[in-house]
Parts: sequence; structure tokens; C-alpha cells
Amino acid sequence: MKKKVVVFLCSLMAVMSLVACGKGSSKDDSIEREWSGVYIGEDGSTLILCEDGNGWLNGGTPENFEIEWEIDDDEITITCDRFKELVIDIDGKDPDDKISVDKGKNGENWNDEKFKRTELYEED
Repeated sequence: MKKKVVVFLCSLMAVMSLVACGKGSSKDDSIEREWSGVYIGEDGSTLILCEDGNGWLNGGTPENFEIEWEIDDDEITITCDRFKELVIDIDGKDPDDKISVDKGKNGENWNDEKFKRTELYEED
């Protein structure tokens, strides 16, 4: 039952975040647009990357963390107050491939986790 509540909260957070993300983006960088989306982790975490470099991370708990992200070379770097730096190696990867969110230099309290991009709705 507890797991169903967490999944429901994560899904609700993802839908609400998508509404808040896409439309008001001031950044016009195609690589950020390409990688933006909702990613679900194998351990139940949810990662939302918005085109404007903001987003949310939920580690499977009721608490959501607002994040900032950027692409530099072949890595996506995620920063927020709770997790100082998380890194996704995207060298040779496509946004629909499984990606691994790993601890960066200061990414304490985060277990490395593989994520898969998820489509929540289809655009016309």
C-alpha cells in the first residue's frame, strides 16, 4: 500500500511538473530540449528535466527536490540543495536509452540508479 501511495505521488508530481516546465522556457538549446523529459528509476525514483534547466528529483519518498541541470561535454550535471552534484554520463547515448544517475564529487546520500525515459502523454 505504501509503495502505491509513493508511485501515485511521483506520478502526480511528474504531471504537475510537466505543466510547469515546457511552455515558458527561455533557453533555445536543442540538446537540452532533446534530453528534457520524465525519467523513472529502477529503484522508484523520478527525475524530471525541464527545457529551461530546472526540474525535480524524487527518491521514492513524499519529498520532492527542485534541481538545476546542465549539459557540459558528454555529461548532465544535476545540482540541488540536498544532492550537491549528481552526474549522468551521456557519451554515446540517446535520450531513450537507459541512463545512470551517479554520485558526483559531493553526491552523498544518493545510491547510483538507472533511469528510463517515460512518456506520460502523447502530443497531437
